[in-house]
Parts: sequence; structure tokens; C-alpha cells
Amino acid sequence: MKTVTLFRHAKSGEKDNPGIADFDRPLAERGIKAAPKMGKAMRKRKLKPDLILCSPAVRTRQTLMLAEAEAWDKQPGVRFDERIYDASLQTLLKLLRELPGELSHIMIVGHNPGLQELAIALTPSGIPARTAFREKLPTAALVSLDFDTERWQSIKTGTGQLQLFLTPNML
Repeated sequence: MKTVTLFRHAKSGEKDNPGIADFDRPLAERGIKAAPKMGKAMRKRKLKPDLILCSPAVRTRQTLMLAEAEAWDKQPGVRFDERIYDASLQTLLKLLRELPGELSHIMIVGHNPGLQELAIALTPSGIPARTAFREKLPTAALVSLDFDTERWQSIKTGTGQLQLFLTPNML
């Protein structure tokens, strides 16, 4: 069994600030409040990955730092991967399929539209939550899916068993 948890960064500052590059945008006040809330939700649901793959952008790093302080007593391993920033669905699938077999549960902390596209692609059609995150994968949302396989290379689109779809507004 393999588990993939997707965690979209929390709400960031405005995009229209010409003095800050997109990569360097920090979290907004709303994001600073939402990230620890989602960390507490992870703890409550015993959602602990073996490895976290995180975009190195400022807002994803901040989201992870604030969430992990509430989620786990001992932080899982973290790998910052530049390919996650502005990643396409194909890039994210490639990252998953490159993972070593001994890992059972990974989390990707990243951005839309790639994370939303991955969540849609991995979830079978007909699942009500899929319809919700097809419309919008809100900031700080979590999507967790199980796959009936022992190999990351075997993960195929539409085969994930949705275990969790959670947003800050649901808490």
C-alpha cells in the first residue's frame, strides 16, 4: 500500500506586489492562521508521511514549518525540490514514480494548478470530493489517497482511494 498526501500551501500575499517575485511571496495573515490549524488536523488524523517533498518557495516552506509544529513530535524527512514549484501534472507524476520502494507514505507540499490537477488525476471519477476539488483546491487543503500497490512506478491515474479531503473552512 502506498499513500500520497497533497498539501497546498496556505494563503499567500498578493500577487500584484511588483516588489516581490512570485517565488518569494510569504504567507498572508490568513495563511499564517490556517497552516497550524491543518497541522493539528493532521495530528488528529494520524497523518504522518515517511517523506515530505516540498517546493522551495517561501510560502510552501512557511506552510510546512507552521503545520509541522502542530502535526508531529518528530518531523518526517523533508526534501525541497525545485521541480515542485510551478510543476505540471506530468512532473508531479514523474516525482511520485521516482520514489524508492521502501517509502510507504509521501506528502507533497506545493502549488496550484499542478497539485489540483494531480488530485483530480489520481482520484477516480464519481467521488463527490473529486467534484469539489475539481472546482477548486483551496489554499491549505489536504488530499490523501491510498493506492493498492507496493511500487510507486505502478501508480496510475484514477486508481487512488480517497481517504481525506480537508480544507481549513471544514474545521
